[in-house]
Amino acid sequence: MKLVSGLAAAAMLITLASSAMGAVGWCGQIWPCNGAMYTSNDDIDVYVQVWKDGCTGPSGPCADVEAYLYYRCVGDPDFIEVPMVYNVPVGNNDEYKGTIPAGHGCNQIEFYVKVVDVTDATECYGQDQCGNDPNFIIDITQVTSQDVTVRFHLCLTNGIETTGDVCVTGSHGVLTNWGNGVVMSQPCPDQSPKLYQVDVLFPAGSNPYVEYKYRKDGCETWESTGNHSFTIDDSSSFQDLWVDGWEYNTPDCPDCPTAADPTQWGTIKALYR
Repeated sequence: MKLVSGLAAAAMLITLASSAMGAVGWCGQIWPCNGAMYTSNDDIDVYVQVWKDGCTGPSGPCADVEAYLYYRCVGDPDFIEVPMVYNVPVGNNDEYKGTIPAGHGCNQIEFYVKVVDVTDATECYGQDQCGNDPNFIIDITQVTSQDVTVRFHLCLTNGIETTGDVCVTGSHGVLTNWGNGVVMSQPCPDQSPKLYQVDVLFPAGSNPYVEYKYRKDGCETWESTGNHSFTIDDSSSFQDLWVDGWEYNTPDCPDCPTAADPTQWGTIKALYR
């Protein structure tokens, strides 16, 4: 199977956008992004969105469209083809899904997605959700060796308010797999009323690469910017993350006061007896 270069993909998209009404007008928003990390135990779901004027959207799958996932271990000569299935409408787009199954034996996976308009055989090769051209690389890693409690911090920066609970959600089951999320608390509401935090236990055997976002207003309103990410450090059982600002704004919440260490205070008093 011939590889698709970034220039070729861009040229195809330009051609399609200016072609007759019968052709697919756009494809993209491929997930996962280039450079994502999974474990060898993971089935990797791949998604793509497609738009064709008057065909895709809320009414259901466009009969003119087919989508195919192609993947291989980096360095292998041939790609494996996986026909993708219609998943859901996303606005005026149709979303398709294909899966790279666990047990592939790869240290790295290379993949791309081809969308075909069966009415005129035109093809579309879209970008991922991070704006990268195909082909895309997925890194395969070992799972974590022990339970690790990770502390998340969020600052609702100046001008950002919430009408209810604030949550963190993300790519792991303990983060509700992009669901409503885990409710965060205010560690010092009197001194820093817009600072939130929560401890989340990632069990041994987890994928160390984590993507996440915050939700506010009773965990209903999502951040509109790209995902946050970190890698679990399982050299210790506890990992304290940096303070995130809502939608990547620079955090401006005051720190919580640090409790005095009674041992140090006793030493200081002894000096002045």
